[in-house]
Amino acid sequence: MVFFFVAVMIGIDDIEVKLLTYGPKTTLKIGEEFVSVEPDVLIALEGIGTVKGVTLEDRYREVLKLGKDPAKTAFELHKESTRRGHSSLTTSLMLQLEVRRCSRAASMLLVSPPFGSYLQESQRRKIVERSDFVIPKYFSSNPEFKRVFEKAIEESYGTYRFLIDQGIELEDARYLLPLASSTSLFMSGSLDTFLGFIIDSRRGGEHSDTYPEELVSIGKKIEEIAFKVAPMMTRARLLFKTPFPTYPYANPYKDGDVLLEKVLEEYGEISEPALLSFNSIVKDRDLVSKALENPAEASSLVPFMNAVFLEPLSLSAYHQSIRHRTVPTAVESIYRAADRWLSDPRKSIIIPPKIRNSEKLTKRFEEVIEALAGYYESLMDLGAARSDAVYLLPQAVKIYVIRNYNAFNLLWPQGYVAMRTCSYAQWEERAIAYAIWRKIEDVAPGIASLMGERCKLLGYCPEKKWCQIILKYREYNDEIHRRILGEMTGS
Repeated sequence: MVFFFVAVMIGIDDIEVKLLTYGPKTTLKIGEEFVSVEPDVLIALEGIGTVKGVTLEDRYREVLKLGKDPAKTAFELHKESTRRGHSSLTTSLMLQLEVRRCSRAASMLLVSPPFGSYLQESQRRKIVERSDFVIPKYFSSNPEFKRVFEKAIEESYGTYRFLIDQGIELEDARYLLPLASSTSLFMSGSLDTFLGFIIDSRRGGEHSDTYPEELVSIGKKIEEIAFKVAPMMTRARLLFKTPFPTYPYANPYKDGDVLLEKVLEEYGEISEPALLSFNSIVKDRDLVSKALENPAEASSLVPFMNAVFLEPLSLSAYHQSIRHRTVPTAVESIYRAADRWLSDPRKSIIIPPKIRNSEKLTKRFEEVIEALAGYYESLMDLGAARSDAVYLLPQAVKIYVIRNYNAFNLLWPQGYVAMRTCSYAQWEERAIAYAIWRKIEDVAPGIASLMGERCKLLGYCPEKKWCQIILKYREYNDEIHRRILGEMTGS
């Protein structure tokens, strides 16, 4: 193997969490003065308005007329609301954050809460540079750990560049990169969206065996921002004691998962999605089709139908799938996935087809996968925490999830199946989406006949360049495509 010199890597303390903007906030005219009202007070006054039904200015004046301090009044309301478990106030505070140069290990969890919105730097479109790797704090300060870690990064990165030089696309070459590779992302969500990270950073301690220290650091930075923006609301929300502080989201950083392990014991290490259950209250194909013609009726279909699948996918594809937030997801422990990989490195990975079609490239790919497994074991033998060693897991490692698809994700053009069967979708997710379609066809052919790619459901291709898929369903050509896109853009 050819080794490359690794530039200075990113340390945990180098990762920034920047507040871009927040709200709601406003300025009120009270008498002859203009008063700046921050989220703590504004949201509390709006909460009072659910009872009194008067304007925000009227509520502010009334608090002053009663001789009360608006800030103290707000804090009492926040304490009372959160004490009873209500989250309507804390879901009203919105934060827009930028996380700069964190690891893929961290971003895999940061994009998981379903009520947030995320824009992430993509390894499908941007080449990874030698300096784009995050090193765990304990490794950076310990020469022996650092040496092993850097050798692993050198070897994987050298082959990553070799694959690119051989004509492999970035989206396939990245499968070889470990979770230590860096990314940046924009996160938008309510205080409740980010609450899990804040609480887990408090629970995890500085160096948990399962919860990465980087996530502890990011959680603390988010907490600092929340206290700066809305100290009363944040403090009141954290006073509410419960083991379930926020809406659940998929978290692979756990010791195990008895529920998922039970399912895997029953189904085995499958190589394609397995349909666990399909339920549709309305099974009549024509009735469902008629409902889909009327947006008001179609909305009723969403809770009428669901399909639950057990799915094997790479860490790379999982990272993308979890961002499809309308699909409830449960994920196994990443450490169980790592154990399988260590026991059989070649069997427990997913190799992109364009690499697998070349004997030379497959051999090189598998050699590095096995080398990374060896480095991972060396770190564990040295006494590394699993939460640090996990940074060397290549994104090709297979992990299992259980996902629940409702009617929106099965039948809507913006749903999972239609979006992911598009030829522009990532190849692994396309394979999963087509497998879901086929499996439902086996048990409910009428419903499956209403499923399909976006172009089938829309009647046109919304992409800049159309592909041959639409010809399976209707006549289509460049002229038709230009006319439809022109109508959509007003040009």
